[in-house]
Amino acid sequence: MKTILTVILSFAAALSAFSGQRFDAAAWRDIQTYDIPALQKIQGTMIGQVVGVRINYRSDRISHRKPNWYESSIWHSAPDEKSKFTFLRVYVAKKDLPAFKSIPSDFRSAQEIVVYGQVARDSEANFLYIRLLGRNVTLDPAGNATVDW
Repeated sequence: MKTILTVILSFAAALSAFSGQRFDAAAWRDIQTYDIPALQKIQGTMIGQVVGVRINYRSDRISHRKPNWYESSIWHSAPDEKSKFTFLRVYVAKKDLPAFKSIPSDFRSAQEIVVYGQVARDSEANFLYIRLLGRNVTLDPAGNATVDW
């Protein structure tokens, strides 16, 4: 009996490790989606908050900066604006790296993608970044959301 219980608990822990970030309906309604230039202006006031970010592509450059975390950047092209391209620094969990790499890295990509992440500050290097959670949102009948890749 103990063996069966151990197997069930191990399976449940494994499923939770691979499942996405879950938000209750009230919290999900408060999450806003931003263009990169708009978010850059207020990013310092939003530490700890989850946001959606509209992007066109990701950087080809991905570095392994911390255990289980990779650093890269997400970009938005705005050909009509003075600054043609804007970017944000992001951290991606090791388990999410293959999904992150599925985002186009071609700067000519016109496709608009929304990614979700939590605004954070790297205390060692003193810079702001987005800890990416995913790009797909699944809503249940009660309005609760799950963000995953």
